[in-house]
Amino acid sequence: MNPESAEHLRRSRQQDAETILSTHPGVRDAVVVVWEDEGTGDARLVAYAVPDDDYIGRVFAAGEAERKRVQTWRKTFDLSQFGKQASLSSPGFNTAGWNSSYTRQPIAAEPMREWVELTVQELRTFHPQEILEVGCGTGLLLLRLARECKRYAGTDFSSAVLKKLRKQMEELGEDWSNVTLLERSAENFEGFAENSFDTFILNSVAQHFPSLSYLLEVIQGAIRVVKPGGLIFIGDVRSLVLLEPYAASIELYQAPSSMSLGELRERVFHRIRSEEQLVISPEFFLALRDRFPKINRVEVHPKLGYFDTEMTRFRYNAILHLDKPQDGNLELPFLDCLALDSIAALLRNSNPDFLAIKNVINARIENDVEALSQLARTEASKTVGELRERLERRSLLGIDPQTICVLGQELGYRVDLSWATSRSDGNYDVVFRKIVDSARPVHQAITWPQADLDASQLARYANVPGLAVLREKLIQQLLDYLKQNLSPDKAPTELILMDALPMTSDGQVNLHKLPVPDTSTG
Repeated sequence: MNPESAEHLRRSRQQDAETILSTHPGVRDAVVVVWEDEGTGDARLVAYAVPDDDYIGRVFAAGEAERKRVQTWRKTFDLSQFGKQASLSSPGFNTAGWNSSYTRQPIAAEPMREWVELTVQELRTFHPQEILEVGCGTGLLLLRLARECKRYAGTDFSSAVLKKLRKQMEELGEDWSNVTLLERSAENFEGFAENSFDTFILNSVAQHFPSLSYLLEVIQGAIRVVKPGGLIFIGDVRSLVLLEPYAASIELYQAPSSMSLGELRERVFHRIRSEEQLVISPEFFLALRDRFPKINRVEVHPKLGYFDTEMTRFRYNAILHLDKPQDGNLELPFLDCLALDSIAALLRNSNPDFLAIKNVINARIENDVEALSQLARTEASKTVGELRERLERRSLLGIDPQTICVLGQELGYRVDLSWATSRSDGNYDVVFRKIVDSARPVHQAITWPQADLDASQLARYANVPGLAVLREKLIQQLLDYLKQNLSPDKAPTELILMDALPMTSDGQVNLHKLPVPDTSTG
């Protein structure tokens, strides 16, 4: 770029293009510069824009695009039931399609079995009798809970999955007359009366939805059909606030030791930008209380379990309780984070009725968070092998959520964990409650610390699945928009999207840090 030779272009063309580009609703910020080819001396306008991802989601991810994404997931689930894993699965435990993001191989049976049993165990504490499960899949929950219910309706959009489920029910040879299976999409509540279920389950399904608005439509339907005093259980949700450490964890695991940290950073960024699944912050569910008065309170629990998997590291359960407020919430003073030995000593020696601790460092992802931090501040020329060595040498300060639960149970306490503060480091809050009568479990609501919420801006609490592809559509739309509103000699020939424009210390765009355009175009 030669500012002096391009001065006449900058005055008459650059400013006009910037002004027009900045008026587009899909643009948050923009700058247009003149680049000059050093070989030919030819000058051209190149636009740089910071996109509005909410606009991208509304315009490019809705309507027909949304339906296509649903169809793609349906085909994926159908195909999962025609493979060897599905054919060899035992009745009641068909986990075909559950693959590790780390190894790309099927998740081992024991971690999956624990994942299922802990989910069932949590649901049983609410004594459900009339359940509607959307996305019932191969029946991992249905086949364990339906025996204890008066009524169980399971829906799924995959005909192959439902066929396998019906076959499992036949092989188990029990009375399933209280179970109704329906092939339909998640937002279809046709035939379900208002206030006709006490429990709605959407477990490990939300990540496959095409958009946050689609999930919101499903939740609205659930609120209508669940009676006062009932609950909406949305389980195994991928956390948006942990998307960056998740991406760093996966890429670090898969990278060769010789890879530079600069390349690793690019891979982490690409994984985040190319994420195909819906990833949601706990804040979304907490903010729903302001939008839907029928929701009385919301719980957000990190997934538990002894096995170290991506589910126990980066996922949570959100439970929406409808109406029927509890008599007085439990208001507790929260102590700052303590070491595990100190917590144990307090419980043993003081034997308190309650003990509340905030911001407990999460040992499960402590190294993942540190790896992300080091990626941001370490020289790009350093290697993955060097980063791994540093992580292996550091001492972990955190406490595994499962460990803290076991400690409380051994000492006669009910233990509740919360991710309501939605911290990007995965730290959690914990409350110990003394068990006086094990036959009468306490369900008094806890007032948890939580982040500031904005129910008017729900879109900020989730990603846009497939954003990388959708951004390419925005680029073409913006170029067309510039051509329509500018004469041919004033319209930029190339547009580059950025997360933010680089700025100088005095608040001007730093032109020297803008990406160099592709010299083969223009």
